[in-house]
Amino acid sequence: MTLRSIIKAIWFIGLGLCCSLGFAQEKQPEGVTEDTKSSFFNSQERQRFFAFMIGGHKPFTSGDNFMGEGLEGKSGIDFKVQMYIYKHLFVGLATSASYFNVTNQERLGNYRKSRIAENYVYVGYEFFPIDQLRLGLNISVDSDLDFKNHGFSNSNIAEQHDSGKLNRYGLYLQYELTKHFMIYIDYSYNVSKMDIMVPSELDNFFSKGTYHTVGLGLTFSIGSRDLISRFVD
Repeated sequence: MTLRSIIKAIWFIGLGLCCSLGFAQEKQPEGVTEDTKSSFFNSQERQRFFAFMIGGHKPFTSGDNFMGEGLEGKSGIDFKVQMYIYKHLFVGLATSASYFNVTNQERLGNYRKSRIAENYVYVGYEFFPIDQLRLGLNISVDSDLDFKNHGFSNSNIAEQHDSGKLNRYGLYLQYELTKHFMIYIDYSYNVSKMDIMVPSELDNFFSKGTYHTVGLGLTFSIGSRDLISRFVD
């Protein structure tokens, strides 16, 4: 089973679980009141169980590699779900797509556009700098990438696919409009490690691509207790 199929399976299982939990009446953790004090590292009254994030982003290529020298970012979309394991430590699943124009066909090939489908598992932690604001840091721990190149000048080729792995380092800021509804901005630094078959003298150029993303979107959350607290309390 591929990572993509695992993500899809867990995604739909988690969605069903969240929907069922969302209709259930949840008991407030003992000792938590509206005036419970919060710190930068912890906030009991702002604890949550699941969070769903949907948004868009702008990719920016960089570096002396096939992405930095040959692609220009256009747009992208993101779908993520996070489950809070203990307090504000979370594990997440994400599927995203980033779209690019080819700016240097001499170095990349005779196609005009590229799309990266990104699927990854990540871990992270949230902090609470001020009221209504959350700061999240995260890093990918497993992933797969699918590059689709299309727009070939040779009409005999419809599209071309290349695969790889993603190392992603991200952060986000969320502003709480209500307890369970937020807007966010995020940033990530992405390193794509590719399995592109090229002559040995081009290995360094095509083995890795780097790009940044800046995004904006919405977050929906349910629950007010982390996973471990549900079993130990």
